[in-house]
This record gives sequence, structure tokens and C-alpha cells, in this order.
Amino acid sequence: MSDALQLSFPFAIVQGTVLNEAPQGLFIPPNALKVMLAEFEGPLDLLSYLIRLNKFDIRDIPVFEVAKQYQAYLAMMEQLDIELAGEYLFMAAWLTEIKSRLLLPKAPNQENDGDEEDPRAELVEKLLEYEAYQHAAKWLGELDIVGRDIWPICLCVPPAPGLQPTLNAAQLWQALHQVLQRSRQRKAHQVRQEVFDIGDKINLILQRLGDTPLFLWQLVSCHEGRLGLVVTFMAILELTYRRQIMLMQTDAFADLAICRPDYAFE
Repeated sequence: MSDALQLSFPFAIVQGTVLNEAPQGLFIPPNALKVMLAEFEGPLDLLSYLIRLNKFDIRDIPVFEVAKQYQAYLAMMEQLDIELAGEYLFMAAWLTEIKSRLLLPKAPNQENDGDEEDPRAELVEKLLEYEAYQHAAKWLGELDIVGRDIWPICLCVPPAPGLQPTLNAAQLWQALHQVLQRSRQRKAHQVRQEVFDIGDKINLILQRLGDTPLFLWQLVSCHEGRLGLVVTFMAILELTYRRQIMLMQTDAFADLAICRPDYAFE
């Protein structure tokens, strides 16, 4: 790529002013100038920096440009008498091998084969894994840390002078016994889901209601219990409110009869 950024560093920074060239007439004693380069934690960190600097696609690395800038960085470190670790030299050799494999011509039987292994695949996988670790470390570093961002409240409260306990062990045991007795007497109320539906009872009453009246005891089943009786009675009240049924009683305290609104009394 012709528009790739080249790796360059200023000569010096004096009080915030960047100097790209040495001033004229300035005498610098040998080994008196220390140049500090950007610190990288390893060869993968340097490669990741070069890819971000040039805005390359990490999944489609231009190995030629990256290898050239990587070797330029190593040459600069050698000129500054900075000891190179074996990992950096191994990465340089690896980039050279990848570049050489990309330059080799393909075999005739591999020209039409689209499943050929990319020599950059392993390097891309390691860079993606390294980027994931970097993002995770950045996210963890932004979290609040005790002693750096937040501090727990530590107050030493002295005891109030002149206060003495007024209870003895027997009184404390009696109070505990009373608390346990009250806890045994407390009962929890469990709310259960209703098994009867008023709508179903209304439909059942309308289906069973014929030309002759029905009595309340004929609509209640023994296995439904008290809840079934209450739901049936509420369904009868709802039908009476809608004027879909009519209630009648022949005598005082007689059975309650349920009939249709058009029922003819004799």
C-alpha cells in the first residue's frame, strides 16, 4: 500500500516543543542522550500498534507493509543499543516467512483450489485473541477499584461512657424464649389459585336449565366443597343481574328455584 504511514519519531521534545532535527552548534556527549521509544509488551503488541496506526484490516493484513515497518522498528532499536528480546526476532522471522510464502508461485493444481490455507491465518488468529484480551483488560481497568477509586468508610466509634447493661443472663434467656413462642404461633397464609371459574359455572347453569326450574342443591357437587358452593352462588347472582334467569321461592324458607325469565307460573 502506497499510503501506509511510516514509523518515525522526533529527535527530542524540549518543554513541549517537538524537535525533528538536532539544533546547530549543540554538543551532545557520547551516551548522554537517552531516547525513550514507545513501550510494547511484546511482539504482538507492536504488531497491533502498527495495524492500528495504518488502519489496516486485521483480517486482511498487508504483510509487506507490516513486515517493512516492523523491521524498521527493530533496526531503530539496534541503532539505539536497545537489547532485543528473542520474541521480537522470532516475530520478524515469522513475518519474513509469511511474506516469502505469499511470493511463491502456486502449483498448477492449486490455482483453481479456493480452499488453500492462508499463511497469515495463524498470525491473524493470535492478533484477534490478543485484541480480545486487550479490550477485556481495558474494561476491567475502567471498573472501580477499592483503594484507587472508592474507599470504604472506616469510623472508629468509641463506646458511650457510663452505659452499663441492665439485663442479666436469665432475663435475656426469658426474652428469647418469648420470641420463639411468638414465632411458633405465627402462621403463614398461603394463597392458592382458584380451581373454579365463574364463567364456566355460568355456562353450566345455562346448559342445564331447561323448561322446568332447577334448585340450588342440584347445581352443587359434593366434591367441589365450600369453594364450589360460593362460585356457584356468585354465578347465579351474575345471571340474575343480567336477567338471564329468574329466582323464585314458593314459601318462606323453601328451596330456591332457578328458572328462565319466560317461565310461566301456575
